Amino acid sequence: MRNSNEEYEFPQKKHSRMPMVRVATNLPDKDVPANFEERLTDLLAESMNKPRNRIAIEVLAGQRITHGASRNPVAVIKVESIGALSADDNIRHTQKITQFCQDTLKLPKDKVCYSFFVPTRLCSVIVLKL
Repeated sequence: MRNSNEEYEFPQKKHSRMPMVRVATNLPDKDVPANFEERLTDLLAESMNKPRNRIAIEVLAGQRITHGASRNPVAVIKVESIGALSADDNIRHTQKITQFCQDTLKLPKDKVCYSFFVPTRLCSVIVLKL
């Protein structure tokens, strides 16, 4: 048993360095090209300078998503990675992914929304004994 107020560090997960991307859209699955994930993987591997085999893509089509209180076609994209995201990097990634979504999903550029997240390398908590 740990002493009160002892700090505990969670071990770093090796997979956290792997870029993980979730593309949620209200477009039906039939409107998402069959090779969408493969093409997005190639785009991100080049843009993020990461190995292709380390990039995970999740596509959630047919979701109930609104943007600006409208149900017009939209994509919400969440990008998580260590070592490939910064203010400048995110501008480059946004431009490339937005163009890709315009070409493949036929979405206007103002209907591609982003969230970028860099997980902390170490996470710690204080364990209090009550």
